[in-house]
Amino acid sequence: MKRFFSLLTAAVLAAALCGQALAAGSAELVRTFIYENTLYTYVSLTGTDQPITKAEAKLGNQTFPADHKLETVRQAGSPVTYLLLVDNSNSMPPFREEVAAFGAALAQSSGENTRYILATFGDDFSLVSEDVSAGELAEQIAAIPFDETVTRLHTSMDHALDYLESLPREGNELRAMVVLSDAVQYDPNGGVPYETLLDRIEHSDVMLHSVGFGDDAASLDSLGTLASASGGTHQVIGAASAQDAATLLSDSLGGLFVTGFDLSGCTTSGEDQTVSITFAAGGDLVCRAESTVDILAVDNEPATPAPQTPGTALPAKEPGNDPAAAPAQREEQLPVGILAALAVVVAVLVVIVCMQRLQRKKKPAPPPKPSGIYMRLEVLQGELAELKSEFILDRELIIGRDEICDIVFDSSAVSHRHARIFTADGAVYLEDLSSQNGTCVNGLPIHMAVVLHSGDEISVGDAVFRFKF
Repeated sequence: MKRFFSLLTAAVLAAALCGQALAAGSAELVRTFIYENTLYTYVSLTGTDQPITKAEAKLGNQTFPADHKLETVRQAGSPVTYLLLVDNSNSMPPFREEVAAFGAALAQSSGENTRYILATFGDDFSLVSEDVSAGELAEQIAAIPFDETVTRLHTSMDHALDYLESLPREGNELRAMVVLSDAVQYDPNGGVPYETLLDRIEHSDVMLHSVGFGDDAASLDSLGTLASASGGTHQVIGAASAQDAATLLSDSLGGLFVTGFDLSGCTTSGEDQTVSITFAAGGDLVCRAESTVDILAVDNEPATPAPQTPGTALPAKEPGNDPAAAPAQREEQLPVGILAALAVVVAVLVVIVCMQRLQRKKKPAPPPKPSGIYMRLEVLQGELAELKSEFILDRELIIGRDEICDIVFDSSAVSHRHARIFTADGAVYLEDLSSQNGTCVNGLPIHMAVVLHSGDEISVGDAVFRFKF
């Protein structure tokens, strides 16, 4: 009978434990960063249907309750910024349609508070547009020339991180860099080492996602390792369609839970500090997750001196007359010595941490990022007065014979101010300025401003050229 009750008790306990295990959920901190004294966390929650009613963050021996409602990115309408970094090398033209299809599907499946930045890389990171509308994203991707002969993949990704991290942040904005590439690295100058880039990605508040093309398995796996280190996704087109890859990426970010914790009074500081987040439903623990975060600001409040107890002053004693005097003096001086030693140790640690951070962050400063559209001029016929082939279109570019024009052709058939290129509503336009010999696009004369696409053949007088942008 005792054996029966023992077995029954064990079975009941096992069932209870199994029930708790099945009820428990799991959490993964996909992104954790601090902005303006608030710790923001993006969390993947699985395995629980219980509504989370409480979340707490623990740093060191301090606990901070959530001061933001726990919602998904889509529920909260949290801002998401995508930087699409497209490989512009001459090995990518076979994948042009799939890259554009990915952009179109991503724009269609993402929410309203989504910003798209388009950039390319080959010889280096190049910004195409800082704010592309969802409707124009696929069209602008399709206009990329894919003609670079050098592919500085790691250096360009490093410069892209410089650019994203320098942008003013919008609260709990989630930033994602999406690399679309066949992942083949060709950098004759060496560039940023892979391990250095990997370390930076692990510490950046920018999530890295990768979309691979082609069949170079080793290169694609290397790119996927970088994305995994960031907590991002890695997908290869072929195993998945471009549309499915874009939808999966959008759903994975939109389904993350986001909340924030006010760190006022936090005394923890330094790099790679462990943060533990607990999630509870009512009084029951649902799940817990840990990550690391860099905490650079330290809130140190001056210590309040202990109150002095009034009493009767003791008569002064001659040194050496009281055998207990020396030990008493040592007991009073000992805390001061310990505090001084601790202060020195803390100062040394702070210096070491700062030096390590400076060494890790120290790298050649990237060139200033242009605020307009980068355009490259290719002359097919005619002679330029200045051998300049690269331009930034921020307002307009004037084409003509006059030396004050932006693009000057040395030809009497070209009017002093012949035509202009300008932007409006996110598009690039070409307009004839009542020239004597007219302006043509792809052999057809224009009589009003027309939309200009990358690679269109432009004729002004007897000069023929094209712009790639």
